[in-house]
Amino acid sequence: MSTEILETQLDNTSLDSQDLLQREVEEIRARYARRRDGPPHVARALLAPEKILRFQERERAILRLIRTRMRKPPWELKVLEIGCGYGGNLLQFLRWGCCPWNLAANELLEDRLAVTRELLPGTVSILPGDASSLAISPETFDIILQSTVFSSILDPAFRRRLAQKMWDWVAPGGAVLWYDLRFNNPFNPDVRAISLREIRELFPAARIISRSITLAPPIARIAARFGAGIYMLLASLPPLRTHWLCWLEKVPTSNCAGPIVVQKRQSS
Repeated sequence: MSTEILETQLDNTSLDSQDLLQREVEEIRARYARRRDGPPHVARALLAPEKILRFQERERAILRLIRTRMRKPPWELKVLEIGCGYGGNLLQFLRWGCCPWNLAANELLEDRLAVTRELLPGTVSILPGDASSLAISPETFDIILQSTVFSSILDPAFRRRLAQKMWDWVAPGGAVLWYDLRFNNPFNPDVRAISLREIRELFPAARIISRSITLAPPIARIAARFGAGIYMLLASLPPLRTHWLCWLEKVPTSNCAGPIVVQKRQSS
């Protein structure tokens, strides 16, 4: 993916707006700094049984969406992740058959991006800094992934700005792939859940396929001790699922008759 397509300079925004954006960016940095994820090798590890089961459940759901909704084979897909962390999600896309030169990684935090540079192939495009200020050509990507990024953005205007940017960058027939909190965490004031209604408001033109997913961590830790069967049984109960997984599809204009919402049966 050439630098002619991806440029990382700031776009044109008023100085006052830039000041507000920069203030929220610094707040986001501070929120992440207050988290205790541990060293990168610890944060990325999947040794705990509940982490393995959560990872596998989400992987199956995402692959089902890509298989049923995308008309391109994996090796042709252009994928951008907003807030890629340590690069684990993009490693998954590589394992699923995507080509590294078709992948792009954005991350605000320099220490996380340093790990990403080490883990991912050199042909992956690295886009550091605030995602809402990246200058990317419209309709560049087939899939734009965000995983628990929006729940760490507490400013509504910043959320709307980033959502609009992401939507502009998605090619017709592509989608924003969304994974984020469904419920607030009472022990973490630095995050705020995002309802399905707000997701619709952020992406009003999208055809939305949504489902709740991910067993609540305290329950997951106990359930995993008794095996995958008990874990999956409890994970099948919608009230115990903590996140939304959404496929926010940009329908080609000729086929678009307005926003459509398709909610998966919660038993799925």
